[in-house]
Amino acid sequence: MLIAQFFQSDLVFYRDLINTGQWWRLISGNFTHSNYPHLLMNLAGLWILGFLFIDSLSLKTFLLSVTFLSLSVGFGLYLFDLDLQKYYGFSGVLYGLFLVGASTAIVKKDYLTGIAVAIIIIAKVIWDLFNGGSTSSAEIIGIPVAVHAHLYGILGAIIIGAILILFKKDTPPLLHG
Repeated sequence: MLIAQFFQSDLVFYRDLINTGQWWRLISGNFTHSNYPHLLMNLAGLWILGFLFIDSLSLKTFLLSVTFLSLSVGFGLYLFDLDLQKYYGFSGVLYGLFLVGASTAIVKKDYLTGIAVAIIIIAKVIWDLFNGGSTSSAEIIGIPVAVHAHLYGILGAIIIGAILILFKKDTPPLLHG
């Protein structure tokens, strides 16, 4: 994400440029940020994710989830938020990753962590959808919070989580690949 900041103009989700064939922006927009505080907020979220789920979320599941969730957020915004012209940020993917992490915790029988995180993430997204995004976050990042990106992230994560739970895939820990 830090490197994406240096190539922001080539990577940001710009609807008009996506319409002209620059389809990679559907994915790469998730890795750009409006400013460095925005980037640091998302990196802090990744650090917390790693701390919470280091024993349950495998590197493979993490990487596949980032890819799928980036597509989920990018296509969700493109197809359903037609007024949105520009999008920055990893938070939609990050919200989804927390739900995926919760699913892996449940698979590992860490029900307290898994269920608590799932409830908190889903409740936060529902709250934001009805009340708008956090004004303090918007002030820090310098743009309105794209609450629908969070929704598309958790919708993608529900698909991943259902697969993980249904197949009870016993994922190796994050540090062990």
